[in-house]
Formats: sequence, C-alpha cells, structure tokens
Amino acid sequence: MQIHHIKAEEIDKTKWNSCVHYASNGNVFGYMWFLNNVAKDWDALVEGDYQSALPLIWQPKMLNTKALYLPQLIRSTGIYSVNMLSQKRINAFLNAIPPEYQNIEISLNDGIIPSPNLDFAQNKQTNYTLFLNKDYDSLQLNYSKETKELIHKAENIPLISNSNVKPEVLADFYKKHTKDKKGVEEKFHALQRIMYNVMHRGLGFASTVQDEKGSILAADFFIFSHGKMMSLIGTVSPEGISSGAHLLLIDRIIQTNARRPVILDFNNNEKWIEGFGAKAIPYFHISRKKGWRKFL
Repeated sequence: MQIHHIKAEEIDKTKWNSCVHYASNGNVFGYMWFLNNVAKDWDALVEGDYQSALPLIWQPKMLNTKALYLPQLIRSTGIYSVNMLSQKRINAFLNAIPPEYQNIEISLNDGIIPSPNLDFAQNKQTNYTLFLNKDYDSLQLNYSKETKELIHKAENIPLISNSNVKPEVLADFYKKHTKDKKGVEEKFHALQRIMYNVMHRGLGFASTVQDEKGSILAADFFIFSHGKMMSLIGTVSPEGISSGAHLLLIDRIIQTNARRPVILDFNNNEKWIEGFGAKAIPYFHISRKKGWRKFL
C-alpha cells in the first residue's frame, strides 16, 4: 500500500472528487469545492492512483510546523476509499501523517473506527439520522408524544413554509440566531459560498417556516449527497422555539420526502431530534498535541 503526501496545488481535482463520490463512506465534506470554501489551506494523503484519500486541513504554527484542525461547517472528513476500509488501511493512513503536522485534530467519517493502539487520544461523537424509506404515517408513529403535540400546536397558529429564500437571507438568519457565535462572521460568508455552489450543482434547497407577516422563525438548507439529505444550517429564533416552528420544518421535510430511499442527516447531536425517531450514529474525533504520546 503506497500512500503519498500531496500538496494542494498538485492534487488531481477529477480523481480526488471521483474518490470521494464513489467512496462507500463518502460525504459532501470531502469534495474539493466544499473544502475550498471552508478551508484556506489543505493538503492530502493519497493511496495509489486516488483509490483512497485523506484531506489534511491545516493552519500554520511556529517553527515552520502546521496544525491539523476541523474547520467550521465540516462535521467530519477522515479517509475516503473505494476499497474496503480495513483496520490495516485506516492505521496506515493515520500513521502516514507527516511529522510537520505537530498538533492534530481530526473527526473521522462514519464507519471508521481507529485502533486503540494508535498514538492518538480518541473521543466518540454522535450524529442523528433518520431513514425516510417508509410512508409518512409509519414514520410519524416513531415521533414522541411531545414532538407530536408541539407540531400540532405549530400547525394551528398557522405558519407558512417557504423555500424561495436567497442564501444571503439564510446566512443572515443563521448569524443572528445561532447558538454558536464562535467565528460567526467567517461562517456567515462561507455559508453563502457553499449554498450557491450547491444550488449551481442542483444538489440542494432552502426551507423556512415563517409567520403570517413573512418573518422567518426557522430555517435550514439541505444538501443531497451519498444517499443522504443533510441539514447544513438548522437555525431557529426564540419565537420559532416557542411556536414549534423548527419542529414543523423538520416534519414537513419528512412528509415531503417520505417513501424515498434517502437518509435525513440532521448533522446535529441535540437530544430533541430523538423526538422524530432518529438514531444516534457514532463517529470518532482523534487528537494529538505536540510532544504528547499515548501511554502504551
């Protein structure tokens, strides 16, 4: 197994995107256009003729070293492969990270379980998903009693669904109401770039719930990729929370896409999502600090 360290300017765009597209564990975060819109600098580890690939997203540090980090708006990248992701292949990639990357923070994509003997600290994360292949009535049977009551309350207000909303408006709503204010200005601009790229490719759509005056109470943008429909910016205002607008938005997405062989990827680990019958899917975050070595 030959793994090469490739600088960003040397990456073959077509082969890279093909690897991510056909990877059994692929996701939208790995495409070159997505990476370029959220990360200033990134290189890669590549196996053979792009049979497998690992993006190395980095920031410069002192003494000509670099730190691998997870940019905002990316849940996980990890190793993309058209081959079987055996433990041997996973270990080979993680051990091949060059020493110039002194500090390492990576979240591995679904299905990658790092060996406990690797020289990394490991932390299990969760993300919620829901398979929409059943009819709406069957899916609704798995809703919690509280979720059903709040949706019924929202339906009686009434609230209006609207998908004809520009990325600038969605990004502004996110900037104003997101709980995570860290780097919010940077995310504000990156979100617009991502949404316009998705719309240009015909891979996604906006969804909002508004009151009778047209004020947005809850908003999201969904991206289709690898058999999933992923939430990008699920956001709700205080008025939206009290009215149940965010729950109504998800319920209408489920209703519209029921019976389709697609997974609703909430891209979120908040407990309220369990009220829709969603399942928690584990993935791993690994880290290593300069001078740190795991005690074996």
